[in-house]
Amino acid sequence: MKPSSPEREGGRPHPFPGGVSRTLVVTAQVAPLLLIPILYLASMARSLVLGDPTEYTLVAHVLGIAHPPGYAFMTLAGKLFQTVIPFGEIPWRTHLLSATAATLAAVLIFATIRRLPIRPASKGLAGMAALFAALTVSTAADVWQHAIHANPHIITATFLVANLFFLTRWWSAQRNEEAAGGDRWLFAFSLTAGLGVTHHPLTVFSFPAYALFILAVRPAIWKEGRTVLKMVAFALLGLAVWLYFPIRSPMEPVFGPDDMNTLDGFLDHVLARGLSESLPFYGAADQPARALVFWTLLRLQYALPTIFLAGLGVAWLARRGRRALLLLYGLALLSNYAFVINLRVQDIMAYLLGPFMVVGLLAGVGLLALLIVLRRRLRERPPAAAGAALAVTFAVALFFGPAWQMARNLPAISLRDYDEGRRHVEQVFETFNGRGEGAVLLHDWEHMTPMWYSRYVEGRWPDPADVRPEFVSTARPWVESVYAFLPGGPVYLNGYRREIVDAGFRLRPRGPFYQVVEPGESSVPPELTRLEEPAPAGEIELVGYRLPETDAAAGEIVSLTLAMRAPVTPTHYYVPVLRVGELTFSFTTDSHLVTPLWQPGEVIVERFDFALPHDMAAGVYDVTVQVNDLTAARLTELALPVGALRVSARPDPPATDHLLANFRQRVGLASALAWNGLTVRRAPWEEALPARPGDTVNLVLQWESLAQAEESYTVFVHLIDAANRPLVTLDYTPLGGAAPTHLWIPKWLPGQRLWDPYRLPIPADLAPGVYYIEAGLYEMTSGRRLHLSDAAGNLGGDRFILGPVVVEAE
Repeated sequence: MKPSSPEREGGRPHPFPGGVSRTLVVTAQVAPLLLIPILYLASMARSLVLGDPTEYTLVAHVLGIAHPPGYAFMTLAGKLFQTVIPFGEIPWRTHLLSATAATLAAVLIFATIRRLPIRPASKGLAGMAALFAALTVSTAADVWQHAIHANPHIITATFLVANLFFLTRWWSAQRNEEAAGGDRWLFAFSLTAGLGVTHHPLTVFSFPAYALFILAVRPAIWKEGRTVLKMVAFALLGLAVWLYFPIRSPMEPVFGPDDMNTLDGFLDHVLARGLSESLPFYGAADQPARALVFWTLLRLQYALPTIFLAGLGVAWLARRGRRALLLLYGLALLSNYAFVINLRVQDIMAYLLGPFMVVGLLAGVGLLALLIVLRRRLRERPPAAAGAALAVTFAVALFFGPAWQMARNLPAISLRDYDEGRRHVEQVFETFNGRGEGAVLLHDWEHMTPMWYSRYVEGRWPDPADVRPEFVSTARPWVESVYAFLPGGPVYLNGYRREIVDAGFRLRPRGPFYQVVEPGESSVPPELTRLEEPAPAGEIELVGYRLPETDAAAGEIVSLTLAMRAPVTPTHYYVPVLRVGELTFSFTTDSHLVTPLWQPGEVIVERFDFALPHDMAAGVYDVTVQVNDLTAARLTELALPVGALRVSARPDPPATDHLLANFRQRVGLASALAWNGLTVRRAPWEEALPARPGDTVNLVLQWESLAQAEESYTVFVHLIDAANRPLVTLDYTPLGGAAPTHLWIPKWLPGQRLWDPYRLPIPADLAPGVYYIEAGLYEMTSGRRLHLSDAAGNLGGDRFILGPVVVEAE
């Protein structure tokens, strides 16, 4: 038999010029994929993460049932990881499931692009494009953040990618007339489609794309009874994971619902019935704003050249012979986008993981198209020159894709030292053990999950004689819980809750917690430094203080607790003013009990948080407390030294000079644009924006993350009158729920910029006059506003006035 030439392999043109070993080239393309799990393992959480991630860990360990839709597949897979992996703590093993899913998604994207229909001589180029896509997707901020802690949405996205891979392989087999053997890929798709549904119902929104693609490739498949029956059988095999719910639910004990052995109980849970967030919220008029939200989130993932390559990939697939793949990828992307972007949930970024992965896949297709075109253009050039040009193009794509993303994200994305969940558990034991208070500690969901983990997994639970942790749910909200437990002994909260204060109680900071006390309490907490002689300041006096931090870094948040008293109920409004060296931190009445509500002789204990400027110089700064009489608009004569603060400088402080407003050194307002019709104003504007009753003013705020947020912030956009009375209020998680600053983990990464659109309706019955638009942020759970810092770092105010709006008569 005649031997094949170096340019031929198996009778076909050799895809790798110069006779380079196919094994060597494939190895060179696959080996860099090892970087993906290395990055994830290096940055992965090692301990408990507050909220849902700990619930998934707990549920998998005790074989319980998670909150709707239950996550049957993840529960069983998590149990498998916890059981078969012989090292690492239980939380780490569960986090590893997410890292494995994200790595698998990248590998599937790599394999999908390598199976695209191209000439054999271009197979080497497909490997390059596949490597680019896999690394680009895996290092995107959203994917990376969800790959390093226990999270179901990264698994949902992996199911989407797996389905696209299997259908692409099936389509390739159909083109090569491998109908009999090729259907195994169709059956594999049916299995993963069924498994995906048992994990999360979001996977069904890609089903129209799958169905239309299958019919486009093989229109008469619905007549092939045996094939259809096999598909149904494999789908049912995947759906069989759902049997876990009716089998486990009625057993004792079970963590989760106990009625999933009934049809109603099963459907209520897996379909999340009754949750309004499960349905689209935004209408047609909101779609341009929602498209801007998606563009903002997409730009947080990929650079413009990568997005351009995705568009090029769409154009390449639109050519004859590949349109079926465009139908599959494009419709899967659009159907998920249309549903998810119109939800009003707290973390749309997690639901968009699948669409982001598809965009990355399309970017890989676009790079492949670019390399193929370039190779054709260089056909007449010397092989060395052509190879160099292709290598340079590939290197440029890597630079603007995964290299740029890693350089931007690697310093910011890491949960390796994030231990909020474990720290909370230890704080509960350290604070209450041995005190014999018989207290109740009320928890929100985020902080209760690590306590349940401590109880059901580790067997550790506080002695009820010391403290009894209780979960506050919608069935018994915070105020009702306080009324229920306070008669039986002391009640503490895991964090500040404004509704408790509004109900007439006082909240006293006690270490990391807050104690609920009745009005009139006159004692000074023992952990405070009590003044031998009260320090008078107008109608009030200071009787104690605590500055727990004596060392802090520039940019950090420091807290000061003050105990204050009024012999007679004040008639003026007083707030403290804190001086740290030459810096002034002027607080407002927001989220603090205003002095005219103080009872005679009671001791009011409040905690005041302040953020040091990021560019603060290293040194030791004296800390002094003064009091501002807001009613008289003057400082009282008090100047009370409360200690010293040693500050260490930050080597790379973020620039803040360009910001319109700096909120607590955490979030900056970089710009704001408003328009009504053709009239546009850029904040801060002085010339009023004209409007009529019934108009809608469009706003776009640009936020800039200065440092990782400690909790979720709510944005407020208000239309107020000259007396500061709010007439129209828009308060919600940034980007309409799409991008929380913190949810389980810090979400916003330092340096990120986000466009946040709003539609501010002018009431039809609003009287003509001049009004103002104010904007700001507050802590979602406590309601405390983030204060503004000026260029020097001084604190003052808690809102930014964008500009006036003049409402004209009809």
